[in-house]
Amino acid sequence: MEATRQLYWNIDGKSTMYAFALIALVVFTIGIINKIRGWQQGRALAFDNLSLRLREFISTMARHDQGVFRGKFRRYAHLGIFYGFIVLTFGTLVIAIQDHFGIPLFYGLKYLVLSLLLDLSGLLAMVGILMAAYKRYIDKPDHEDYTLDDALLLIIVFSILLTGFFLEGLRIYSVYDPWAWWSPVGLFFALMIQLSGLSTELSLAVHAFIWYFHMLLTFGFIAYIPYSKLFHMFASPLNIFLKSNSPIGTLTPVDCLSEGEKRVGAGYYYEFSKKQLLELDACISCGRCQKGCPAHLSGRPLSPRVLVQTLKKHAKKKATTLIDQVISQETLWSCTTCGLCEVKCPIYIEHIKRIVDLRRGLTSSDNDFPVEIHSVFNNISESGNPWGNNVRSVFSNLELASSPQQCEKKQTDVLYWLGCYGSYESRNQKVSQSMITILEKAGIDYAVLGGKEKCCGDSVRRLGNEKLFQQLAYENVKTLNGYKFKTILTHCPHCFNTLKNDYPQFGGSYQVMHHSEYILELIRSGRIILKESNGSKVTFHDPCYLGRYNQVYNAPREVLKEIPGLELLEMKNNQGMAFCCGSGGGSIWIEDKGDKKIHSLLVKKAMRTEADILVSACSLCLKTLSEAVSSESVDMQSKDIAELVADAL
Repeated sequence: MEATRQLYWNIDGKSTMYAFALIALVVFTIGIINKIRGWQQGRALAFDNLSLRLREFISTMARHDQGVFRGKFRRYAHLGIFYGFIVLTFGTLVIAIQDHFGIPLFYGLKYLVLSLLLDLSGLLAMVGILMAAYKRYIDKPDHEDYTLDDALLLIIVFSILLTGFFLEGLRIYSVYDPWAWWSPVGLFFALMIQLSGLSTELSLAVHAFIWYFHMLLTFGFIAYIPYSKLFHMFASPLNIFLKSNSPIGTLTPVDCLSEGEKRVGAGYYYEFSKKQLLELDACISCGRCQKGCPAHLSGRPLSPRVLVQTLKKHAKKKATTLIDQVISQETLWSCTTCGLCEVKCPIYIEHIKRIVDLRRGLTSSDNDFPVEIHSVFNNISESGNPWGNNVRSVFSNLELASSPQQCEKKQTDVLYWLGCYGSYESRNQKVSQSMITILEKAGIDYAVLGGKEKCCGDSVRRLGNEKLFQQLAYENVKTLNGYKFKTILTHCPHCFNTLKNDYPQFGGSYQVMHHSEYILELIRSGRIILKESNGSKVTFHDPCYLGRYNQVYNAPREVLKEIPGLELLEMKNNQGMAFCCGSGGGSIWIEDKGDKKIHSLLVKKAMRTEADILVSACSLCLKTLSEAVSSESVDMQSKDIAELVADAL
């Protein structure tokens, strides 16, 4: 006798099953269609490299690599559920094909192997669900605000698997099955039923009851998927497939506004892109994004997770004004745009783009941005810098007064872009002086723009004032294109990022280098020779716009290692996971209303290394960290990397 078993044993309600299956399919389909229609309300979606995306998608989903699941416990739990249900779904399809089309798939060795795989896969999925429940409700490492929907889904899925094994155990117990060993979990349940003393007659009635219960539970679960958190099983993979290949912090492109005023940003749901609306359903509310978020940890009213979930909750009210009706202005202005949330997100949700789009939607009216940055915008618009200083007196109190001006040289190798802070702010003027000392010591043909240099517009753009940013970009590009140079050098990562990544849209494509990269080249080429230092211990803070935004991690560390006598000590969270200083995204111009100061939190992290000097490579970081070191009265100095190199010449 060939190995097999009777399909739908002890059941005479196949027609009832198909009726419920049809209802479940209709409800499921309506839910899916409504979700897709919701995404379609957004702006157009564009993506490229289909074959590359497909390969990366398959690899990510198949391996559940560390980009998606960094913790081994969670990874193995999800792998068990994921592959368990894949095999169970495959087995169900095999049975359905044989039942409908009479193709003998459930016979012989195929039957035995599939029976074993189905049992082991079901067990694997149950273990995965128990692990997930343990992590959520016993270990509780992330947050304690799991909803009823979260618990209900785990209970339903576990119950479907458990009742399935009971059905198999009752069948094996009630009839002679010579191949029962190929269904080891079902056989175990059969032995447990036998020990209970259940009669054969009663087992048939119990089997029929559980079968109908199992059927209703399964079809109810399928119908519920598009309306529950579990819809992420479709939305999250799709979001991974459509992930942006642009660097972190890349904003939604805006057409040139020079021809007249246009509304930009997102004040309503339909002003988000289709991808951004998809992200609302893709978010699994895991909480990783808010872990390490400087705004959240400092007590500001922002959690990237809560922001996305709040938008998702109100997504059906598409005509609702988002600002203040769904998301408060205070929440939006709390973001430092550091990008750590995007690094941590396992499904590639772009939080920064969403927040800046909301800011853009808010600042479409000149009176809608915070009072404290109103004067900053006015000063930049009128004087080209945030303080409204006279641009012609930029070097009046500096030793840089004799620095060569680009307007006089017309052509040079290096154009040194000082930036607003390097030009006007006293602490960063010392960095500019150190950098000039290094350039002259190395014999570099350089020049500065002096009074012709205006704010690059970094803070302006990320605060949402796209119109003013584009005005600055066009003016600066026009100035830069009037001269000949090989490289733009800047010591501020915000200027570096803007000149390198934002200005090409406005006709300004340049070779831009951060001063840490350029200094390293000077050292390794022998243009400058560094002498022994005093043996200080240093720790390096990775600026967000240098590291996460532009992947420059090694250059500043290599420079520090080239200074004889210095000892580099790393903070626990460094490079891609580095903590923010709290001044990016225009936050430096907004009063910090958090319970704790972000820069103080960073200084405390640096103090754990017991370093003598907290080294940075960013104008904004240097200012805020110098203030924090002073206010905390700690035995530590705050210096820019250029200052250490200049001291070692």
